[in-house]
Amino acid sequence: MKAIVLREHGGLEQLRYETVADPVVTGNTVVVQIRASGLNHCDIDVRNGTFGVEQKLPHVMGVDAAGEVVAIGHNVSLWKVGDRVAPHFVVSCGHCAHCRSGRENICENADILGVTVWGGYAEKLMVPESNLIALPDSVSFIDAAASMVPFATAWEALITTARLQAGETVLINAAGGGVGSHAVQIARLAGARVIASVGADDKIDKVMALGADAVINYRKETLVDGVQRLTSGRGVDVVLDGVGGDILKQSLKALADGGRLASIGAQGGEIVDIDMIEFFRKHITLLGCGRSTREIAATVLGLMAAGRLKAVLQGTFPLAKAADAQALMESRNFFGRIVLQPEA
Repeated sequence: MKAIVLREHGGLEQLRYETVADPVVTGNTVVVQIRASGLNHCDIDVRNGTFGVEQKLPHVMGVDAAGEVVAIGHNVSLWKVGDRVAPHFVVSCGHCAHCRSGRENICENADILGVTVWGGYAEKLMVPESNLIALPDSVSFIDAAASMVPFATAWEALITTARLQAGETVLINAAGGGVGSHAVQIARLAGARVIASVGADDKIDKVMALGADAVINYRKETLVDGVQRLTSGRGVDVVLDGVGGDILKQSLKALADGGRLASIGAQGGEIVDIDMIEFFRKHITLLGCGRSTREIAATVLGLMAAGRLKAVLQGTFPLAKAADAQALMESRNFFGRIVLQPEA
């Protein structure tokens, strides 16, 4: 099969389109013919060798994928050849206490597709049968690869973890990005008032079209000033942040008393100093999250199938052009998700 193979960490030139051996099924594993795979910010960190988790090289990246079952192991009972599926990126053990309690997203023994095991930048992928999710017929492979993970990430952060309620006000940071653009829809579905932040004016109308009630360009106005202006000085009830750094610090200050911040990443700065006096006086809650469960992923796919959530797609690239796709992601000059497609 063809795959984008990483043999050394480094720049875009390390993304090599090569022929590698097809995966071979074992007892409870399934091989999926990949029809589409999504780019994720962690792909950049894995390529650069800065993710913080070591990869065994050569390595194939790719957290998100969708396709069809083409081979099953002799112990597989959940799937048959031809089934449309989307692998869940958390390859859980199924046996630890977290898995047994339905929280396989924090499995004690988990692998992560595209990070610790080979992922979706390839024509085929092998995963345990328990890590597949049925893909509704009305959801395309491209839409599933683009949006299942960001919708599920936003759901886990906003609904499951931060417990966003109808009538509350939420700030969605980096609303033009992969998770942010999908989180706007999740927050709107929950009945919240949605304030979004972006770094460019040309993203404002696009975010408004997704359901945001107001948008702050954080390069022209601080989040604190923008939120104060839009909430008559009260602040927001919930923040979804995947930026970190100074944006996280501003977001904490933008919270109302009793507010909750769900952190799903720190692309803009991993080490942040926090004013703890403001933190406890305002009864702020800071929540770490970012990995959905298979149940959540199946829920958002169902909502996509029903037309209640819509994929946000920047565009597609042939698998062989993965370097061009990652260059676009690194430029930040995109809106929504970028998808790779193997040649038919």
